[in-house]
Amino acid sequence: MLEVDGVVALVLLGLWIYCIFDVVTTDESLCRNLPKTIWLMIVFFLPDIGSIIWLVAGRPERASFRIGDNSYRPDRRPVGLEDRPDFGVDLSSLSAPVREREEQAQLRLREEQLRRREEELRRREQALGKEPPLQE
Repeated sequence: MLEVDGVVALVLLGLWIYCIFDVVTTDESLCRNLPKTIWLMIVFFLPDIGSIIWLVAGRPERASFRIGDNSYRPDRRPVGLEDRPDFGVDLSSLSAPVREREEQAQLRLREEQLRRREEELRRREQALGKEPPLQE
């Protein structure tokens, strides 16, 4: 048990030292929520909690984790279906069995979409009381 406590203490000491250097090397204009000197005092006088608070609420958004580095990680954006590299793949480049399976899957998908649309149209007509369209 003593060994685990020592490892935890070393990890917290390392986190504290990292956060002190990170606050000192971060540009004043990039600090969030509080001035840089206040962040330094929080991290210095409240080592464990202050370090965690700095990482969550004080560090610049999207900052890299290298000390003193002012470059930012790129935003992660969701990749839609149409943005995938294999979207709209030409089926002729596939082998015959794979191409046939893909064509069958696309056909089943289109048939299912058509069936749902027809069902929705029937429900709407029933809701309207099957009134014939107005003729002018």
